[in-house]
Amino acid sequence: MLDRSLLRKSVLDWDEGFQKIRGQIIPREQEIPLPGKHALALIGVRRSGKTWSAVELTRNFDQPVLYYNFEDPLFYSDPDVLNLDELISIYVEQKGSPPALLILDEIQNVNGWERWVRKMTDLEKYKIVITGSSAKLLSSEISTSLAGRALEEKIWTLSFPEFLKFRNRQCRSEDEYLAELHHYMEWGSFPEVVLCKSETEKKRLLQQYLNDIVLKDIVNRHELRAKKVLDQLLLYYFTNISSLHSYSRIQKAFGTSTHLASEYTSYFEEAFLVFEVYRYHPNLKIQARDPKKIYVIDPGLRNTFASSISPDFGKLAENVVFIQLKRLGLAMSYFKNLGEVDFLVTESGKPLEAIQVCYSDLRDPAVYKREVQSLLECLETLKLPDGKILTLKRHEKITLSGKQIQFIPLYHWLLQAKSPKIHR
Repeated sequence: MLDRSLLRKSVLDWDEGFQKIRGQIIPREQEIPLPGKHALALIGVRRSGKTWSAVELTRNFDQPVLYYNFEDPLFYSDPDVLNLDELISIYVEQKGSPPALLILDEIQNVNGWERWVRKMTDLEKYKIVITGSSAKLLSSEISTSLAGRALEEKIWTLSFPEFLKFRNRQCRSEDEYLAELHHYMEWGSFPEVVLCKSETEKKRLLQQYLNDIVLKDIVNRHELRAKKVLDQLLLYYFTNISSLHSYSRIQKAFGTSTHLASEYTSYFEEAFLVFEVYRYHPNLKIQARDPKKIYVIDPGLRNTFASSISPDFGKLAENVVFIQLKRLGLAMSYFKNLGEVDFLVTESGKPLEAIQVCYSDLRDPAVYKREVQSLLECLETLKLPDGKILTLKRHEKITLSGKQIQFIPLYHWLLQAKSPKIHR
């Protein structure tokens, strides 16, 4: 058990931090209800705003709240689950009454937390919000140990409208929107980074974020020794966003096994750092065999670490669209036959919507023909009535072979993006 006097001071420190955050919250788009009989699990990459989202739940909650962040160095010395009961005991001692709501931040750092949360949920003693920075928290611990006892919400970095709100920008022209979008793609959308005024400070924060994600959520969690291979693979992915890759290609490039490349990539995905998108194909064996496209959690994080002379805004635009589709909770693949379409949104394997990303105005006839013909092929093959091409400024509708194609400026789509309805 932890020393009670040290734990008492830690509880006080985190309560002060909670009250400070509570007074500074900038509301976000995502509407998350307070937990009822079920615990609420907020998961996402580090520094994406999970704590802010948890604290935002308490804005109109007038009952006692116990907030504790288990990144506290004190818990690293003894992460035993019994200390959770001690936390509550100290809170009651300090406040004179038990908490009505528990916010347990970065709960994955406590050994055996699942059984404790399950017990408290069954007893209905408290409303419980837990947060974590690993997708494994969702896929294994919650879905097994807390089966039927926890509702899950993914917290992503800021959407483009949220980004504008955090920067207090009210754009009045297309050029102003494009300037903000350029900044969004250059520095990314981690909340604290967006609020920074200095580019030096932005870069310092992004470097620290990446170090923390790699070390705490990947190296330490999986007890990895071959960190050099991990760093090489991450650099490769960050440099080659929006591109096709295969594990055999990585094996040739770095001399590592395809098994190790696959394993390390799964660790990146668990930490919400890197994502793979499969080719759409009715045959699942072919789908699994074909090259995958790579995207990353945040363009600012990518630009800070990638081996690239300058940002490639075409690739960054595609990555921004990917994250927005994830933010909307959508499943997606890429389509490839004679041509290629960047995103095919699906539901239970059924195609819903085809989206092409071309961060230009397609004034080059060859580029225009390629992008339009690729999208048209996809629509005809999958019997979809319409599709979108996201552009720099071009905004129009055309009809070809009975299919409607919309050209929409990327910034406009980001401001309006919603989940598509299935075509009947």
